[in-house]
Amino acid sequence: MVNRILSTVVAMAVGLLVLADFFVNSNLVDTLGLYLIRTASVVAAFALVFGMINVLTVHLGKIYSRDKGWGYSMVLLGALFFTLGIGILTGGPASPQVQGLFETVLFPLEATLFSLLAFFTVTAAYRAFRVKSFETGLFVAAGIIVLLGQVPVAAMLWDQLPVIKDWMLDVPALAGARGILLGVALGTLATGLRVLLGIDRPYVD
Repeated sequence: MVNRILSTVVAMAVGLLVLADFFVNSNLVDTLGLYLIRTASVVAAFALVFGMINVLTVHLGKIYSRDKGWGYSMVLLGALFFTLGIGILTGGPASPQVQGLFETVLFPLEATLFSLLAFFTVTAAYRAFRVKSFETGLFVAAGIIVLLGQVPVAAMLWDQLPVIKDWMLDVPALAGARGILLGVALGTLATGLRVLLGIDRPYVD
């Protein structure tokens, strides 16, 4: 019980102090806030190291016991040690060798993944564009107008089609996106206040 109370008090004090750093013009508050932020960066670095140790423990156990998929674990650990070794020997992640590794291996893999997502997008659009009510009919009509307005031959079909497409993207779609962002911001603010006030205590659980 004492540990829970102490951890809650420390978390609330640190959170309020870092938050005050953005609103209070004081050298002491600025110094303490910067020190706490740097401390959090150090803790995050150690957490990354412990995460790597956990990955090694889990996948070495799978390789040793020959569990299902242990070959993928070997590939994962091999890529981990290979990338880590190149980074250490060449001077860190900003070195040309590491950047070249990312550009020749990681980026093509990401491009391949995104190209596969196009097929899932098509199937999802097919399911979403099935008209079952008046609202889905409006959704289908808006989608068709936007899709047709994006192609170069849209002006040949109807000269007002690109204008309507731009209006739909700039007015109703942008208004909906801003509403979603406002909701996310309010939810984030409420979550932060609950943590600062000790109502939610994820650091204890």
